[in-house]
Amino acid sequence: MHSSKLTATVCLLALVLCCVDANLPTNTNPAVVEFGTADPALLQCFDKTIYEFNKSPSAVSFISPTNINYVKVETLKPGLNGGVAAEITSGAIKKPNIVITLTEPGRRTLFRSNIRITMFCAK
Repeated sequence: MHSSKLTATVCLLALVLCCVDANLPTNTNPAVVEFGTADPALLQCFDKTIYEFNKSPSAVSFISPTNINYVKVETLKPGLNGGVAAEITSGAIKKPNIVITLTEPGRRTLFRSNIRITMFCAK
């Protein structure tokens, strides 16, 4: 290939990649979402990982013999993918039952990273 054609091809490819990257939606969700207040006196009572490529949205429920006082939802590989949206859809903090719904932002139907949900209960 002639050097000017090669240079033109490389420049065109770089331009196309910049335009494609600029049109992708930005995920601004935090890598960690917390409900309640962390306290060293609490005991870990629940731990679950939802793996990458599982369907979004996904709901996680837990019933504890004692109150659930703190929940941490952590995206394990946020990088360019950002975090997930997490909300309490049933139950509440400082109650013995809770349902948390996790959603990948945008219109994506699969999670792009592993997500760890950890709950801490009263003694």
